[in-house]
Amino acid sequence: MRVTEVTKRDHVVDNIQRSSGKLQDIQIQMASGRRLNKTSDDPIGAARSQDIVTTLSSQKQQLQNVEDNIAWLQRSELEIGHINEILGQIRTLAISQAGSDSNEETRQMVAREFAVARKTLFNTGNAREGKLYLFSGIKSLSPALKKNGIFQPVKVEKSGVSQKDIRELLDVKQFRAQFEGFSTNNYRIKVTKGGIWGQARIKISDDGGRTWSKEQTLRPVIHVFNQDGKLNDQVLLKFSDQEGRLGNILPKQFDFNSEKSAEFDLDALGVLFPEGIEFVYQPNPEISYNGSIHKKESLISNGLSIPVNITAQELLLGEGEDGVDTFSLLAAMERALLENDGIAIAKRLDQLNLAQDQVLKQQADVGNIVRELYSTQSRLENQQFEKERQLSDI
Repeated sequence: MRVTEVTKRDHVVDNIQRSSGKLQDIQIQMASGRRLNKTSDDPIGAARSQDIVTTLSSQKQQLQNVEDNIAWLQRSELEIGHINEILGQIRTLAISQAGSDSNEETRQMVAREFAVARKTLFNTGNAREGKLYLFSGIKSLSPALKKNGIFQPVKVEKSGVSQKDIRELLDVKQFRAQFEGFSTNNYRIKVTKGGIWGQARIKISDDGGRTWSKEQTLRPVIHVFNQDGKLNDQVLLKFSDQEGRLGNILPKQFDFNSEKSAEFDLDALGVLFPEGIEFVYQPNPEISYNGSIHKKESLISNGLSIPVNITAQELLLGEGEDGVDTFSLLAAMERALLENDGIAIAKRLDQLNLAQDQVLKQQADVGNIVRELYSTQSRLENQQFEKERQLSDI
């Protein structure tokens, strides 16, 4: 077979082009530092490479999240430490004022320290990292704590009125009244003997109706307190007349600090309290939780995550029967100091210890979570290094 010059020339050109292509591939590999620059270089290797790159990208994002969560928790730990320090100082002051060697002057001074401490704790509970609140759960754009109003409309329950005709016809709107004061107690005031002010008799419960105080006279203003029950939170129940004026400020009406009353016109009062009617106080602490009970979580391995924030509810307001509302506690102790009542201060010391234990528990939990995240960070860094090594071998 005769090979023409054209065939020879085409063959040479093809060889030159193939060599040029190989040279170009080598130059690209040298410039990029990578053996694979396009899928056709090694289809199987390219698939493995893409899989590793995807895994690396996921690991980098997870690692960044872990680092951010560690920084978040370290800032939280700093604020929790500040809270613990404040409570430690408060405890020392309270112990010093519970004994008989203290006097009214020193207790007045310490009461001011308690007032400052409550404000500081409120601000610390609403601490932020940038624009995000540390202790609000997943509602990190909202303050963790809020202040409540001191007044609360009375809820009137007539189901306990035994006489059916009276119960059905009774208009609860005629009992114009409101509670004044902060407390976490479930107060109930029950009329045990029907009548008007000065004639009707009542009992008071501070535990939702499980136990009751001794009978007392119904007055326009009532100190809501069971002497045989919980400590006094200084809550008042105030009734008003038909014009909405609160009881005890009208002329010729009861002096609620005295067993005797001035003369007054019975017809002008006009409100009859039937036996069995109850006035209910919904727990109204001075400070309440405004965040979410749900917490931000961090993924530490496939299908396993851990919470990475603490709520102000857990820290300062307590959960369950053993929880302590630190703000209500300090407010009560401040009142006891102002009233020069060393016994009341001493009675609250155990609760103060529980409040500090409550904070210490959360501080320990944060420390454990941080250690877990550091372990996750180390594991992710090792995995990332191994994937990068595998990628370099392709």
